[in-house]
Amino acid sequence: MWKRPTKAPPAAKQSIGPAPPRSLWHAVSIVSNAACCPAAMGLVGTRFLSSEAPRLPLKHCSMSAVCRCSYHHHDDRRSLSRRSQDLWSPGPGGYGGEDRRRERGRRVTDLK
Repeated sequence: MWKRPTKAPPAAKQSIGPAPPRSLWHAVSIVSNAACCPAAMGLVGTRFLSSEAPRLPLKHCSMSAVCRCSYHHHDDRRSLSRRSQDLWSPGPGGYGGEDRRRERGRRVTDLK
């Protein structure tokens, strides 16, 4: 038999869904394309956690009517890894002896 043509369901409205969750350490820094006020110059290169960042235009901005400052987003508040070599432990490659970690342990469960 012939199928009766059916109306297509109405197109679903496209809505902007919630933004993907950002990391706990998501940070922003203040940047400007043009000459900026002394208040912004003092904060250039400083990273703030997103929740703690100052609002733009800054409170003491002398160019608030034409302020061109904006945020630059970063995944982490730290700019460089601060992990340095520990002077008291040899770290990787510091021990020159035989690696014996492949042997069984001394626990009762290791002997079985």
